[in-house]
Amino acid sequence: MKKSAKSYILLLSVFALVISTTSCGSSRKGIGKADAVSASTAFSPEAFLSLVKSNDSREKDLTAKINVTISSGSKSMSTNGTLKMKKDDVIQVSLVDPILGMMEVGRMEFTRNKVLIIDRLNKQYIDVPYEDVDFLKKANIDFNTLQSLFWNEVFEPGKKQPDASAFTYKDHEDGNIEIGYADRLLTYSFDTEKQTGILNKTKVTDTATDSYQLHFDYGNFTDFEGCKFPRELTLAFTSGTKSASLAFKLSSIKNSSDWIARTSIPAKYRKASPEKILKMLVK
Repeated sequence: MKKSAKSYILLLSVFALVISTTSCGSSRKGIGKADAVSASTAFSPEAFLSLVKSNDSREKDLTAKINVTISSGSKSMSTNGTLKMKKDDVIQVSLVDPILGMMEVGRMEFTRNKVLIIDRLNKQYIDVPYEDVDFLKKANIDFNTLQSLFWNEVFEPGKKQPDASAFTYKDHEDGNIEIGYADRLLTYSFDTEKQTGILNKTKVTDTATDSYQLHFDYGNFTDFEGCKFPRELTLAFTSGTKSASLAFKLSSIKNSSDWIARTSIPAKYRKASPEKILKMLVK
């Protein structure tokens, strides 16, 4: 099998693993109201969350060239592509042949209602409406959650806008404030800078067994239309004995809306399941 085919199959497997191992949630409610950072400091949850949210991009469109390093277990490969996003509408990740650097080998598209993964090498696709996938629905994984992760934002699961009173706040010695949210199944933490409110890491863990963990790290911030945006995004997750990561390095970040926001599925492509593509990884 050519390196380009292996690279994209590995990427598909990583995302299939993400989709297939998030069945650890149910309907969730915040537990407890926000706690003061310390008894000796006047701390306003509303004011601090407002500071954090002030770092959210005010632009609706973002495009960037990307270099992606894909790792799963002991396997690791890199390729290039593009990231395109429209707020409240779509997230597209397009990958090209890692050798030729021209032909698109595949695309991932997240819209408000579904996840679409196009495998152009094998002429197949995954088309998964959120509401039709029981484990995504139970875990409250929707477009708002995915959008917040890619746009470097704090979120409250299941809601479009977070409520300051739904979180807890913990002051760390390193000058950061951890914003927390939990229920009986999942625990969320957002590592933010106390002075600037910039979000450096989002972490999701399985509250009951700690067997499922997802980390989304942000770094190398740059100015994007008056706000700070990370040029490096790393998604790493484990589920039982399985682990995988996607490391994005962004360049040529622009505020551009001149692109097609929906991908058409070619007529001759066949529909596949996430589980089927995942099996390609372990052959």
